[in-house]
Amino acid sequence: MKIAIFLSFILFLSFILLFLFLNNENRKEENKDSILLIIFGSLLFSLIITAVVAFFLFLVIGSTRIMDTLFSLNITTNQLIVIGIFFLIYWLTIDNIFEKLFEYLFGENIYAILSVALTRIAAFYIIGIIISLNNSVNITISIGVSIILLVIDALFIFKK
Repeated sequence: MKIAIFLSFILFLSFILLFLFLNNENRKEENKDSILLIIFGSLLFSLIITAVVAFFLFLVIGSTRIMDTLFSLNITTNQLIVIGIFFLIYWLTIDNIFEKLFEYLFGENIYAILSVALTRIAAFYIIGIIISLNNSVNITISIGVSIILLVIDALFIFKK
């Protein structure tokens, strides 16, 4: 239920923002489109955005579930969903700032990737404290999910 509420919020927010943007851009043009076309375009693009967010959410929840299964952490489904949502929010917002900062300082190399991984461990640990996870569970989840994201980042960098 929490996932549906979160994704509904993303859908609603992206629809409103896209509608306002497309409507504003439509007013500037001589050849104005109908309001129905603007609503359809906003809905279509907001569905695409929501699908991408859902993909990343399930990626993070899957990574957390892997750590739960591997180390028998016995995390409840509700905790897993809340952890996944908070990790995703961090990963899509603040993590990008740290990523750009370390790329600026070190260049686009393995040192920048490792520095981002260390900040992820710290951030995920802080999120775990906020969610009231057990200390050993918190450390395991923080390190495990950070390593999975590190592997994804490293594969992306080395693919270039």
